[in-house]
Amino acid sequence: MDIQVIINQMVVLFILMAIGYIIGITKMLTPKGNKYFSKLVLFVALPCTILTSVFENEAVITIGDTLYFLMMSLVAIAIAFLISLPAIRLMGGEKSNRGILNFMTIFSNCGFMGFPVAIAVFGVSSAYYVALFNIPFNALVFSIGIIMISGNGDKFDPKLLINPTLITALLAIPLALTGFRFPAVITEAIRITGSITTPGAMIVIGSTLAYIPLKSIFSEWRIAPVTILKLIVIPAVTWLALRPIITNDFLLGILVVLSGMPTAAMSSMLAIEYGGNERIASAGVFLSTLLCGITVPLMIYFLLM
Repeated sequence: MDIQVIINQMVVLFILMAIGYIIGITKMLTPKGNKYFSKLVLFVALPCTILTSVFENEAVITIGDTLYFLMMSLVAIAIAFLISLPAIRLMGGEKSNRGILNFMTIFSNCGFMGFPVAIAVFGVSSAYYVALFNIPFNALVFSIGIIMISGNGDKFDPKLLINPTLITALLAIPLALTGFRFPAVITEAIRITGSITTPGAMIVIGSTLAYIPLKSIFSEWRIAPVTILKLIVIPAVTWLALRPIITNDFLLGILVVLSGMPTAAMSSMLAIEYGGNERIASAGVFLSTLLCGITVPLMIYFLLM
């Protein structure tokens, strides 16, 4: 494990967030412009990232291995659901905020940070499995996740589920299983567009923080326990639950590491898009990303080494 690579990745993300913050406080990106930029990242760049992660895999993996890991990925995500839903309910507070708090606890930054961290720990061959994990992950984010963040499931409009990211995540499954590839020129265009995703997401978070008084960012006390659940409790329980089932340490390690990534960076963008509490979302992303520089290396040392 190269700890320095992990630390460097955290620093890069914070620099990008700082750039977004500067863009926000200097009014180069207004709140309205931030919303449009968020749409660009969510519905154009992110689908391209999903496709690129599938297309760039060169590992020889059987269909059986692929289906098995997809199933285990769903189990790992289900564990996060089973921990988060009762825990957030016990915390109390405004019912309208439970959805965003559950989203922040369940869904991790397994895309923007999952790839570089997994490769640093397990090698390049892990990239394919991270891509597989992101397929059901994104399908759930852009279906159940949207319902959570909107905070109004009874009046939820199913049309919101018909979006480019969910469609791409579902399309990625047969692409991964069949090994289908677009012509090189199209693949390269998709890759370049997808490269906007990580810097774009962190800039959106930084600029969102710029519009919110710093004191109010952490006025929601539930952010701290949510961060503990996300970075410590969920990966530990995932390891305990899956260790008797998965005999392959390599696959187990990938699932545990991905479950212990910080809160998904798209939390803020989805909150902006679907009327969630973007203040809570941005603060949660900020705090969990800051602390994961400590928790991720410790998690790997105590659970996987």
